[in-house]
Amino acid sequence: MQSKARRRGPRESGAAPVSGMAAAAAVLLLSLVMLDRHAPVLDVLKFTAFAVLGVGLPGLVLWRLIGAYRRNLVEDCAAAFAIGTSVQLVVYLAGASVGLQRWTWVWAPVVLLVAVLDRDVRERVWRRVEAPLRPVTAWLLAAASGVVLFAVLRTGPDRYAPPYTTPDPSYPDMAFHQALAASAKTDVPIVPLWVAGEPMKYHTFFHQLAAATSWGTGIDLTHLVYGLAWLPLMLACCALVFVLTQRFLVRPGREPHPAATWAGPLAVLVAGLGGALQPLHDQALGGVSMATAAYLSPSQNLGLMLGLLLVVVCVDLLRDQPPRTRWILAILLALAASGAKATVLPLVVCGFGLVFFVRLVAGRPARIAVVGGVVMMLVFVGSVIAIFGGESSGLQIKPGAVFIQLPPYADLRDGAGVDRAAQLLSAAATLTAWGLAVVGVLFLRRFWRDPATAFLAGLSIGAFVATVLTTQPGISQMYFYRTAVPFLVVLSCLGLAQLIERLEDRRAAVLVAVASAAGLIACLLAREAASGQAGVKLPFLWTIGALLAVALVVAVGWRSIRRTGRAPTAFFAAAVAACMVGATALPLAGLVSDQASLVVYGRTGMYGPTKAQADAARWLRVNSGRDDLVATNAHCIVQRGTVCDSRHFWIAALSERQVLVEGWAYTNRANRIAVTTGVNPSVLPFWDQRLLAANDAAFTAPSDRVIERLRQYGVRWLYADRRAGEISPALKQYVRLRHATADATVYEIR
Repeated sequence: MQSKARRRGPRESGAAPVSGMAAAAAVLLLSLVMLDRHAPVLDVLKFTAFAVLGVGLPGLVLWRLIGAYRRNLVEDCAAAFAIGTSVQLVVYLAGASVGLQRWTWVWAPVVLLVAVLDRDVRERVWRRVEAPLRPVTAWLLAAASGVVLFAVLRTGPDRYAPPYTTPDPSYPDMAFHQALAASAKTDVPIVPLWVAGEPMKYHTFFHQLAAATSWGTGIDLTHLVYGLAWLPLMLACCALVFVLTQRFLVRPGREPHPAATWAGPLAVLVAGLGGALQPLHDQALGGVSMATAAYLSPSQNLGLMLGLLLVVVCVDLLRDQPPRTRWILAILLALAASGAKATVLPLVVCGFGLVFFVRLVAGRPARIAVVGGVVMMLVFVGSVIAIFGGESSGLQIKPGAVFIQLPPYADLRDGAGVDRAAQLLSAAATLTAWGLAVVGVLFLRRFWRDPATAFLAGLSIGAFVATVLTTQPGISQMYFYRTAVPFLVVLSCLGLAQLIERLEDRRAAVLVAVASAAGLIACLLAREAASGQAGVKLPFLWTIGALLAVALVVAVGWRSIRRTGRAPTAFFAAAVAACMVGATALPLAGLVSDQASLVVYGRTGMYGPTKAQADAARWLRVNSGRDDLVATNAHCIVQRGTVCDSRHFWIAALSERQVLVEGWAYTNRANRIAVTTGVNPSVLPFWDQRLLAANDAAFTAPSDRVIERLRQYGVRWLYADRRAGEISPALKQYVRLRHATADATVYEIR
């Protein structure tokens, strides 16, 4: 009697997709709750609708249509948002050049209409994913992303929003970004609204994106910049770190790597909060994690998202995976990244350069590396000419200067001038902290056969070299290394995955979990033990000793319980996991400890306006013409004697009007003067003292001649800030009083 053939393998079940969708729903719900904390409900709904319908869905159509991708929903959603953002930027730049800024959202419904009506497009786009995530992976990713988002929320919006209500807390760079976004709504090219007559050669694509979103939704720029824009960008960054890690562990046509379940979520957590061990109790050794700059540097947030997806696409191209139309996606992302953050494309070029060198030495074809490197270099050179106009933003070649600018040099320094011994000790401490946090890169082994590994390594090496060899105002050269940290973390996680695979036990993930938790606790305890200790040697010895003890105990425990794998392999695996997760100890402690938060995220300053001052600037926006010019007596967020910190941007940001002279920091001219004089560009004297004197005379010694001088400059409005200095009572005799609050008065020149 012949029996029926029995079906082999696991049964089809809807449980896995449902569980994965539940994890996604949890993250989305958390995101909406976070947005609702610092923006009106209606604005949250409009922003969410625009992000999904105006950016994400049309981006998904292009992602699947051009790239033929449909691996999993995490990848699809993050990539769709990045692609949609790139197209929105290109369309906005084109539309703004012909005065159609308010209509640049129209591209999205056109793409969606084609995706619905065209049968061929519909069949290629609206299909199921090929490899949905396992429930455990989905929930681990949701948890890791949630922790990172919560950390950014607590140290960003919860500190600085709602803005413009009290002077403290305030961060002047946020008003700077808002002022540039206000200019992007109408000006082509963007100009610094806080000082008239100056160009703005800068990576301004975030500001164009914010302007496009404001036109498309009607949301005020204050709510966009301070409360809304950060979250989808950061969420996409988390997802794309996971996607990049999975590119190495889950390959088409192959069995998934044993570490595929947990390595991606671990990379998200460590890239989001780690990147550097923090043994010192009262100082942070350079904030390099994604969370460090996700809120206070929106251009870095946008640039990193675009850079991550660009690297993912380049990895597929280097592996020569079809279709070749993916080159279109790479070029689109490169164009968008070129003006989002200046650090992205040079590092991608370095990545292709190392792949070319490795392939050349190995005698293998390097055509794709050459083509990719040339394309990225052409886009970069084009951006240097068209976007930056040859401006360097104060970047100079000064080897080792970063170790003077970063802690703990200031505490180690002895005497005047540069203390070379302190600089070397600071360098040793910083490099040790950075290196131990990604020590897994030493164990990549077989992953080196993949050109994608050399690509990430080249990118990371380029970032490290650029950080160490250059200097820039505000330690902005650190953005090279911050951009590379997610890629270093991915490589470190791959090294850990390689060690775990050599243990030959499917339960080896338990070793990673135990070592990670123990490493986190060990770093917290070692940091507390370092309280009150001077110097860096003892704190580092405490931390390194604690991590080695954790690795030894975990390895011995593993060998005594499981008896698989070699003891050195278990030791190194435990050490890598403990170091990587231990690097997140200080940022995590900062969520519950004011002292730790102060160390890792810094002190907030009293640099903002009162509510009355802000209301007066908003009144000016409503009641003045778009091309009207404003004069103000407010120039310094802090003034000590004759030294003025001129990072004063909030009048321009809130009024959305050109100011004759408000502040003058963060301009190309200030950066050029700083390079030649060596003076901090934020405290430089204004370069046109005659103009500044004529401006200020209107508020302190008004007369018909003084007001006529301002009229000749084109000034229509005067914003008199009482907190910035005394205002002459005679002013109202020469100009018309239009609006008055407790702290500011607005006049119109008759």
